[in-house]
Amino acid sequence: MGMRTDKNALISLMGHSIHETLKKTSYLFREGEPVESIFIIKKGRIKLCRFDSLGREQIVTILTDGDMIWEGMLLDGSIYPYSAVCITSASIYRIRRDDFVKMVNDPDAAMSTIMLLSKKLHDANERNMLLSTKDPMARLAGFLMYRVDRSEDDDVVLKLDDIAASVSLRAETVSRKLREMEKMGFIERLGHARLRVLDRDALRDIYVSQ
Repeated sequence: MGMRTDKNALISLMGHSIHETLKKTSYLFREGEPVESIFIIKKGRIKLCRFDSLGREQIVTILTDGDMIWEGMLLDGSIYPYSAVCITSASIYRIRRDDFVKMVNDPDAAMSTIMLLSKKLHDANERNMLLSTKDPMARLAGFLMYRVDRSEDDDVVLKLDDIAASVSLRAETVSRKLREMEKMGFIERLGHARLRVLDRDALRDIYVSQ
């Protein structure tokens, strides 16, 4: 599905939504709360995370502009399996469950919903394949490809700890592999929380060779 189709589908859904602006560190919802809304991120970065029995944070994924959260919306009695926390200030659209049910009676909106669900399933499958990659360099290369393909430019704007948590690797390992990629000319580190991909083909070769 092309970017234009994605945007058209999102615009259709946004017509049934409530716009909200959230501050950094705000929660959209907490783990265990009932699923009551779909969220579309207009602008900003939001992490989905949960905590293990020792209280350690585990990042499920990090979402950005145009991404959606709607797990369990079609299931009665569903609860969120993780919390959603704003990494930056965020502008979001919220579609409440009752409005969503009314919306899918509209054929155009129903088709938009099917298309976006298909895209979300595709993204989830890509993420599962990424995390099944055993080589740390290949896993990191795949993650950078995944992020930059969803960016408007060639930059990945994430802190080292967020990248590490997203790919289930130690921060020290990620830092070392990023230094290796930079020496090879594949990426350029632009600051504390930003890097630029210089050679997508090289990253793709690293990822698919594993």
